[in-house]
Parts: sequence; C-alpha cells; structure tokens
Amino acid sequence: MTFILAAMNKIPLSICRVRTPHRTIKELYIHTQSFVPKSPPVEPIHIIKLQNFVNDSKKLLVLTGAGLSTESGIPDYRSEGVGLYARSNSKPIQYSEFLNSEERRKIYWARNYVGFPRFSSFKPNTSHKVLADWEKKGKIHWLVTQNVDNLHAEAGTKNLTELHGR
Repeated sequence: MTFILAAMNKIPLSICRVRTPHRTIKELYIHTQSFVPKSPPVEPIHIIKLQNFVNDSKKLLVLTGAGLSTESGIPDYRSEGVGLYARSNSKPIQYSEFLNSEERRKIYWARNYVGFPRFSSFKPNTSHKVLADWEKKGKIHWLVTQNVDNLHAEAGTKNLTELHGR
C-alpha cells in the first residue's frame, strides 16, 4: 500500500480523487507521511543484499520498533522534527507516576479513552505485510516488536511477541 501511495505522488491530483471518509488518497498519504522521518532513498543494491540475505536464511529472528509503524500513520516519539516529543509538550506517563498518583491514572485512562478510536483505525503497511509473508514462506522463525499497535498480527504474523518495557 505504501509503495502504491508513493507512486501516486507522481500522478496528477485530479486522478487521485478517490475519497476515504474525510480525505482523498493523496491527502491521506501526505498526512501519514508527516510522521515519517526524512531519510535518503534506499540504494537498490541494499535492497538486493537484503533480499539475498533473506533468501539464504532459514530461521530469522526479526526485531522491530516504532519506525516500522510510522508509515501506517502512528508517530514515533523521538524522531527529530516529526516525533511526538518534537510536535507536542505531552510526554508519556511514567510507570511510577501511574502507580503513585490517582490523578495521573485518571489522565492516562482519559487520554486512552479519547485516543482509542483513532489508534484502533490504523492498518498494517507494506513492511508489516512483507514480514508476515516472509513468515508464511518459512524465512522468519519469530518476530519480536516493541510496538503494541497489533499491526503485525493484523498483517498475519503468527509467531509474534509484543514486548514493551516499563
């Protein structure tokens, strides 16, 4: 999906007028990409090397983090200029604060209650789907992620541990 939408960036806006509930596909792509840190394009040789590595492997353990879900529209915390810390004064509630303050727990649960409908609407991106496909082909033995967005499972990954520390 991400690659399809990226290709649309080169298509005239008049062709991209397919509507999602509130935005055209191009507007949705631009909004989603606002959370993706700027980076140089990937060199084709690096893609070939990665594919060769995967093809030659039998039981990979894959580790993923927040950067994998940014193209689904979920901002990470630390990326310069686009991470949640760079765009907001809001910081996550620390575990000790949660345990020691009824007021902080109320804020935590209120924020989750308000944010859940939006958070639950995110969909797996191309990377999630490719990793699930590699698992189906027997290349990936297990995937461990620090993400708790459930996008790996939605993409079809079965051998999965969502591990987020405190």
